[in-house]
Amino acid sequence: MARNPLKGTLATFSQTHRILLGVNADNPEMIVGISKAVRETKIPLFVQVTPETLALWGYDVLTAIMKTTLDSLETPVSWHLDHATALNDIKQALDWGFTSVMYDGSTLPFEDNIRNTQRVVEMALAKGALVEGEIGHVHKPGEPEEWRQLTDPDDVVAFVQATHVDALAIAIGNHHATHVKDSQIDLDRLAAIQEVCSVPLVLHGASGVPVELYDALRNRGIVKMNFGTELRSIWWKTVHEMQNSKPRWVQSKISTAIDNFVKSKLSQLS
Repeated sequence: MARNPLKGTLATFSQTHRILLGVNADNPEMIVGISKAVRETKIPLFVQVTPETLALWGYDVLTAIMKTTLDSLETPVSWHLDHATALNDIKQALDWGFTSVMYDGSTLPFEDNIRNTQRVVEMALAKGALVEGEIGHVHKPGEPEEWRQLTDPDDVVAFVQATHVDALAIAIGNHHATHVKDSQIDLDRLAAIQEVCSVPLVLHGASGVPVELYDALRNRGIVKMNFGTELRSIWWKTVHEMQNSKPRWVQSKISTAIDNFVKSKLSQLS
């Protein structure tokens, strides 16, 4: 029961001005911690992994862990491929049972982004999976400065109508990265995007967004927020604090800390 595209849940949350949690997992102890939080709260969420993470662990290894840990949950969760830039990675994830995919063509020319996203939607439709696209570009340190681009509301209508994506990630001053502490969110831009966008909006880089802005975001169309940096910070902090401990004890402590973090975010967002 647990594995689900969450298309209907996304629509319900949009209508009720709630925000779904997208949480990035880099390793098994993070997945275990996330599953504990879902089991206790019974609130749906997106368990997100990147193509890089899957390449490191191997699809067979990581999906076996996800299946064992997540598919037994009574609450629906989505297996989500995050920030895929290669169509072959999308195809592989869908073949391995992922229920939602995010194609990131945000650094490409607009027409190329549309064309590739259309192909992703065709592949996902055949599997009943959800597709998240992105226009504008959520920047992170180390990337070329010319990639930095906020989402233009005028582009939103054309992109959504041409691609038929289920959700749209936007750039409104949010950032990816561990050391970007405070994103400068442009709420006026968000309101303008909400006015013309017919699909739920997604905010990446949510670790840098103050909790005090959550109500403003939910009231302006944000229906999904992604967190990764804070989970990685929990991982590193625990490892540094327990350097002389057995790895299994460290992993257990990390899973518990991730569980508590996810439960806290679920309470704040939904």
